[in-house]
Amino acid sequence: MTDFTTLGLSAPMMAAVQDQGFTIPTEIQSATIPTLMLGNDVIGVAQTGGGKTAAFVLPMLERLMTYQDKPKPGMPRALILAPTRELAIQISETVKVLSRHTGLKNCTIFGGAPYRTQTHILRRGVDILVATPGRLIDHMKRGNIYLDEVTYFVLDEADRMLDMGFVDDVRGIAAKIRTEHQSVLFSATLNERVRELAGTLLNDPEHIQIAPEATIADNLTHKVMFVPRQKKHELLMHMIEKKGVYKALIFVRTKREADELAELLDAEGLKAESIHGDKQQRQRERIIRGFRGDRTDFLVATDVAARGIDVKDIGHVFNIDVPLEAESYVHRIGRTARGGASGTAYTFCCKSEMGLLRAIERLIKERIEEEADHPFPQPVVDRKKAPARKNRRPAERARDAKGKKSKRPVAGKKPFAKSGKPAQKRTEKSWDPVKTADHDKPARKSTGDRPFSRKTDSNKPSGKKPGGDKPFGKKSEGKKPFAKKGKPAGKKTFAKAGPKKAGPKGGRPKSAGGFDTMKRRA
Repeated sequence: MTDFTTLGLSAPMMAAVQDQGFTIPTEIQSATIPTLMLGNDVIGVAQTGGGKTAAFVLPMLERLMTYQDKPKPGMPRALILAPTRELAIQISETVKVLSRHTGLKNCTIFGGAPYRTQTHILRRGVDILVATPGRLIDHMKRGNIYLDEVTYFVLDEADRMLDMGFVDDVRGIAAKIRTEHQSVLFSATLNERVRELAGTLLNDPEHIQIAPEATIADNLTHKVMFVPRQKKHELLMHMIEKKGVYKALIFVRTKREADELAELLDAEGLKAESIHGDKQQRQRERIIRGFRGDRTDFLVATDVAARGIDVKDIGHVFNIDVPLEAESYVHRIGRTARGGASGTAYTFCCKSEMGLLRAIERLIKERIEEEADHPFPQPVVDRKKAPARKNRRPAERARDAKGKKSKRPVAGKKPFAKSGKPAQKRTEKSWDPVKTADHDKPARKSTGDRPFSRKTDSNKPSGKKPGGDKPFGKKSEGKKPFAKKGKPAGKKTFAKAGPKKAGPKGGRPKSAGGFDTMKRRA
């Protein structure tokens, strides 16, 4: 069996490992450390709790110990990116423990902490920088950090990084790193998006996959319990009492439910705290320290704490709601059964969450065992495993379509024909311009030279109207078509030029002919 002495570690590294009581490396450590010591890029896939943090930290420390000079202010030599503050703090603690005998300096930067303290540490010069993408970019814009000296780049929990929308930030950060550097990418799952990102960041990497993608540890028992939504909190209290749970991590979907459930547990005499994104960073650190130090027995959390909480003695994990993302299920239940210890995880599922449960079973490629022994059972009608969707080529779809009845309309038939008579195809011989489309009505008779003339009385001739050459002329000779009733239309006469007569009482003169303008105004 391989032990740490066969991995080629230096004396300071071996002393740090022995201080932690480690003698036999995990599978991911045995496969990764020798490859990284040779300077190759690595893509590592391993289940959570497998010791992958030490797998990339130990080779990094060995490489940094070869430098004789001190790091320049604001120019670290190793960069580790983590998606969440909790994971960044966990990695930083591992770096501090393993670099105890080396004299190397490290710094952790993340959102929620004051800029002044982080800037002060960076200006003194650090060898290792552990950061979240958002705060790192802020410091780079302020001119506090330059990545020109980075020779060792680690992207941890890459799948989670993509799920949180950091892909553009990661690409932008990697573009600022010098060309000659070693890159390491670790992920719990290896999907197409992670492969695409690795192709742009790594140079001819070695693929190390200890366990199949999205697998569950052998020492972890996980079950599903079908329960109505409104009974989930009561079922949690029942399970805590029945199983004698003393330390558990409870996951919920919303921040509000996390606070409410923590208050409910506290009212029942259980030491409980809630942790989520609305908590300040100092509060979150204090809560995690209390949970690790047994001052808190039950920690109610949202997915923000699914990764980054490394507490060895967590005996149970409860999923009050089925995770919206199937990958989150693996990371949630992976908080228990760490370091070789055993653990149990329960997921409460109602009818509306059956689709999410099937997605998880497709991902882990196994059926989750049902726990039906509880006072709030909910019968499930159909729990068949949904088949995985196939991405087929057009040629394959065409082959599968052969022999199936086509849903397209048959040639010669109109799909929307009336139910009374079937639609018939119109031919050139059967078409008559006089006949209409409705075959039940007789054809109209022609009333003159114009086949489509308006319908007129039989006594009146159709066609031209009297009074002109135009059949539908508007104007007839001697008449105005729009003359007022009672007055025949005629020409308006105007007075001839000549002497004007004076009007009444010295007013305006009245014209000889036409109309009186004064009367009209009155």
